[in-house]
Amino acid sequence: MDKLGEMLVDTINSLFGEDKFSLIFYLGLMLIAILLFKEFKNKIADESALKREQLDVALKSLLELKFELIKYQNLLKTEEKFEQLKLKIINAFPYVSYKLGDKLHNITPTIEDVEMEELIKLLNIELEGLKRNQDSSIVMVNTDNIVDNVGYILRTRFSNVFMSTTMTFISLTFILIIGFLGFALSSVESLFDKYYLLQMIFNLVFFLFYVLLVGSLIQEKKIKNNIWSWGFVILSIIISIVFISLYKKGIWIPSIHFGLFIAMIAMLKKLQISSNQHLN
Repeated sequence: MDKLGEMLVDTINSLFGEDKFSLIFYLGLMLIAILLFKEFKNKIADESALKREQLDVALKSLLELKFELIKYQNLLKTEEKFEQLKLKIINAFPYVSYKLGDKLHNITPTIEDVEMEELIKLLNIELEGLKRNQDSSIVMVNTDNIVDNVGYILRTRFSNVFMSTTMTFISLTFILIIGFLGFALSSVESLFDKYYLLQMIFNLVFFLFYVLLVGSLIQEKKIKNNIWSWGFVILSIIISIVFISLYKKGIWIPSIHFGLFIAMIAMLKKLQISSNQHLN
């Protein structure tokens, strides 16, 4: 144990020497990273548990509504029977999509059988989607599919760690950027140079947000799946990287890049799948 301690001290001395400030800085950064990781991990775990509970409630509510619709369809449509159906609709309403919610919101006691069939069909689609997204160890007991089992393990075991690590990295990046910005601004006297520095750092942060936004849209399958959409996404990121590499060539380049960011966001919005298309 003593040798391990001596090895650790020798390693620290070889890395930092007499520069105690750097040692304190890196130790502080490591402590912040550990605390942030723990906080994010606990928060994501709590949100995942809540999501599983809400998913279970949603599945039960939608299934009860489906059976109540079938029963109402095959019975005499009386006011009393409609009141029972209305209770099931109210219970399931918070968990249905906008499209289905709009149809349920306008349901009347004299609803036609054709409309009932459409509602049941939409409910079946949403029930299937919810069931596929159910991360439950009980559900996985009933499957022999290796891909499903591996996917379940990745989602429940590694997803939390990956997301916590990603959020910690992003938080530390912003902390370092803010610290660097404060230090850099204090060392620059010219007001014009301060604007240039602020614009450059703001663009770097904006670029990070843009990449995260694109990644999120791709993950949620909200970008149209065609050659133009993928071509724009790839080209916009490449152009941004080229602009960032040219910042030192001219003080006007960051301002032009910022204007380009606005155009990229506007174009990205046009490439997104609308809510109704996504639900279908």
